[in-house]
Amino acid sequence: MADNFTEFAKSQMGAVEKLIKGLPGIGGYIDKELRRDADKRVREAIAASLDQSKAALLGVQNALLKGGGLALMDEINEAVTALQTLADRIKTASYGYAGLFDPVRIKEEQLDALVRFDKALAREVGAVNEHIATLAQAVKDRGDINAALDQLNQKVAELNTLFGKRSQAIETPGLLDDPTYPPPADASNA
Repeated sequence: MADNFTEFAKSQMGAVEKLIKGLPGIGGYIDKELRRDADKRVREAIAASLDQSKAALLGVQNALLKGGGLALMDEINEAVTALQTLADRIKTASYGYAGLFDPVRIKEEQLDALVRFDKALAREVGAVNEHIATLAQAVKDRGDINAALDQLNQKVAELNTLFGKRSQAIETPGLLDDPTYPPPADASNA
């Protein structure tokens, strides 16, 4: 996903940008900026997906309310709030890259690790939608709503934990040197 954004950005470079990129010491900086922009776009796509998930969950909440499920409104509100918090954290996350003249440098491999991290996170976001669909079906069928809601809340909590590991990796860039990083959100899925 991020690779596509990076390649697209490179293809859109004008003649002056390509000339500047050819200058010694500048090319790597521009490549890092493209990676940084790609990382931002991946995170924006993930956050947009979570916003759509939240909208779907609000629809489930309305259906539940119409069906007399007032007792579960607090639990649904907690799930909505958790999804919104996660989306906001992703939108406002650090880029993980220092500027051209900053004393601390983050290597291309570490930026690639952030891209890998964000791709792993994007794969996990799809599971949120599956849990929301399961919850919607439970509401429709008047099934085990509590179990479906618990599974959704657990998945959102796992994603928050996983995203917390991304922040830790940025604060301690050495963690990103490990090609197996990021660790899975749930060790049983590894």
